[in-house]
This record gives sequence, structure tokens and C-alpha cells, in this order.
Amino acid sequence: MKNILKALLRKNELTSDPNDMTAIVSSMGKINRSGLIDALMEEGIELKRETLEDVVTRYNRMAARFAARGWNVDTGLVYLRAIITGVFFGKKFDPVKNGVYVSATQGMEIRKELSNTEVEILGEMPDVIHIYQVINLQTKAADGTLIRSRNAEVEGSYIKVTGSDPTVGVYLESADDSQLSYKLDADLIVVNNPSKLLLLIPAEWQPGAYRLKVITQFTGAGKQLKAPRQAVFDQELTVI
Repeated sequence: MKNILKALLRKNELTSDPNDMTAIVSSMGKINRSGLIDALMEEGIELKRETLEDVVTRYNRMAARFAARGWNVDTGLVYLRAIITGVFFGKKFDPVKNGVYVSATQGMEIRKELSNTEVEILGEMPDVIHIYQVINLQTKAADGTLIRSRNAEVEGSYIKVTGSDPTVGVYLESADDSQLSYKLDADLIVVNNPSKLLLLIPAEWQPGAYRLKVITQFTGAGKQLKAPRQAVFDQELTVI
């Protein structure tokens, strides 16, 4: 059975050609490990749910452990490789200036599924505030990682941060139950354009999983909205 990937078109803001468009994937929602196990159970796998959950948990933990020890890990789904970030002015690892994260690139199973995927264009994206992707400028990857004391680029539409409402700004809100929330200082928004924000991630922010939110009164028509509107990025981000 073919995979159908639905997408919306938006004008490429980098050119003046009205026919120059880019495609943005239309999200079908979020599915976690529990949801994937539900799908496997519905498919008829001959294992008890508890056994399957235990196997998946152990497999993930072992893959992470080997990657964290410097192995290049091929899970079949992705390739994992540990990377050390930051510059070394001395001969020791400095947790303030340096960090460790694991790079994940697509493996054979994903390539197989992509070869069996068709793209369905739904039409043009309406002129609404939206975040398309977040790029870690240290690694040049949109892999969901943000490195403290380094820049991140946010691409979207109508995301210029402007307005007098006190809620206007860029936020990272905890994706778990800790209720931790950060608002980025205005002077750390290095580039503030309708289609692109360049952010400097503060060194003092705590590592963890977050949701990115942009609140603004920008309209693109030379006026400001009376009430601010917001966009929440649909991908979980990890600060390291």
C-alpha cells in the first residue's frame, strides 16, 4: 500500500516570482511509542503488549547506550553518531562551552518507505502565522536539537515578533510535566523577519524537551493586530 504524504504550497519569500513555491508537509498529528505499539498490536503481532513494550524499551536504551559510548549505531531505521559541540580553548571538556548530542540520519527502513510514498498537494497555504522548521545552525540540521550558546533559525510565515502586548515574544515551554517555561530576551532575537527568526539560545536554559511558541501582533500590512496571535511548532525540541 502506498504512503500518501499531504502537503500545502507556500510562496518562496526569497524570490519575487509568484510562481516560485515550496511544499510544506501537512501534519497528520503526533504519534508516540505507545501509539506505535497500538498499531503493531492491531496488525496482529504475536506478542503480549507488555512483552513488546519491554523489548522496544530495551532496544532503544541499548541503541542510546552504544551511541553515547562512541559507537556508530545502525538501527535499521536511523544511523546514530555522537558529536561533541563547542570550541576547546583548554584541554578539558567544559559543560558551559561544550556539549554532547547524537546525530540521527535516515536508515534503510525509512528509505524503503519513502520510495513507496506519493505526495498529494492540497493547495496553497493560507496567509496565517505558521512555523515550518527549526534549524540548529551549529549542525545545519533540522533534527529538533537546540544547543545552548548557539544560534537556531526559525522558518515560517508571519512570525516577525512585534507588538506592544506584554505576551509578545518567543517562548520555549516544557514538553513534560515540569511546567518550565522560558521567554527569550528581545536582544537575543538576532534576525526578526516575517519568514525567519535567528535566535541565540541562552547558556543558562536547562537541558530538556520543549515546545517552541511565537506570539506576535504582526500582520504584514503595515498595521498591528489588536490582539496577538501565536504559532506553536508541532515538533518537540531538545535543548542540550
